[in-house]
Amino acid sequence: MEAWAGALGGTPPIAVAVSGGSDSVALLMLVNDWARRRGAALHILTVDHRLRPESGAEAAGVCALASELGWPSHVLTWDTPSGNAHAARMARHRLLAGACQRLGTKHLFLGHTRDDQAETFLMRARQGSGWFGLGGMDCLSPSPAWPEGEGLTLARPLLDQRRASLRRHMERRGIGWADDPSNCNSNYERVRVRRRLAACPSMRASVDRVVEQFGRLRRAELLALADALETRTRCHSDASLDLWLDGLGAERAVRLMGWLVQAVGGHARPPRRSALRAAHRALTIEAAPARTLAGAWIVRVQPGQLSFYRDPGCAGQTERTGPYFDGRFRRAREAPAIAPRNGRASAALPVNSDAGWAEMTGPRLAHLRSIWRHLPTVSQVSS
Repeated sequence: MEAWAGALGGTPPIAVAVSGGSDSVALLMLVNDWARRRGAALHILTVDHRLRPESGAEAAGVCALASELGWPSHVLTWDTPSGNAHAARMARHRLLAGACQRLGTKHLFLGHTRDDQAETFLMRARQGSGWFGLGGMDCLSPSPAWPEGEGLTLARPLLDQRRASLRRHMERRGIGWADDPSNCNSNYERVRVRRRLAACPSMRASVDRVVEQFGRLRRAELLALADALETRTRCHSDASLDLWLDGLGAERAVRLMGWLVQAVGGHARPPRRSALRAAHRALTIEAAPARTLAGAWIVRVQPGQLSFYRDPGCAGQTERTGPYFDGRFRRAREAPAIAPRNGRASAALPVNSDAGWAEMTGPRLAHLRSIWRHLPTVSQVSS
């Protein structure tokens, strides 16, 4: 854990997400010891998802453990519970990101393990993911919630640890945990994959090796993308972007375009890769003057140069008292006036006269660069 200090910026206030299960409790004990050595403030977050009658008691158990350790705890309640796995995941991330914003922390620890990594590999392989996705979860990543997760880094220090090993360690220390019955429900794909891996140790060993190999390739690619973001992109005060493609391979260019469209569109996720490939081909090979994609308007300025604007027809609105506009601007009274670079795109700019607005695309991409550049160092120490 000491090697994580550089990625976390010294000893900031940090948060840890704890469900009460074995993985998250093991993570809490690890982060607890590290925070005390570093003199860092620690907040313990638990989500009462209200999908099972026991969820309230499980959240109370996490709070009791936090009290024993002497740290503040925070119960985050999901007011509109849904059994859809993706909806539940995103709801948890939004709740956790919102709590981190209120607490002033930019670092959230999650308890994903090597077992989760193997399960994710098989699930992504079934969905047809390429080598980049099969590299698995990164030990550092931005929050998938947006704009609630602005500047929030997710840290996963247990990706090299087996769940069984963590449980044996806690049993020796006399530390208990709660078992979620949904982890035995075969209606969930992850449970079915978990059982398949448990029944075939040789498959699990093979998956581990492939994830490790693809993970190294993924980290090298992210490092190259960090360099490309710094040297090939330029951000403007109207939240638009420029990209220079000369000498950049098609696959890397498509991947980079995905994050730029995501940022310019103010979205939490990039568009589908097939749509990105089609847009890249149209703009670079077919010399189309412009394309719209996932709320972004992409203009071919000249061969090898693209400009990315928000599609004015897709720009959202914000409450007058809200802190964000369209996932691209944050209220900041000291911010200078916005000068639009393009007449059409200016229709997608905030017009509230009571406050200045600071663009978020530049800081968002800078956050990505910082994460990607720390990945090789943290991964080497964790493995």
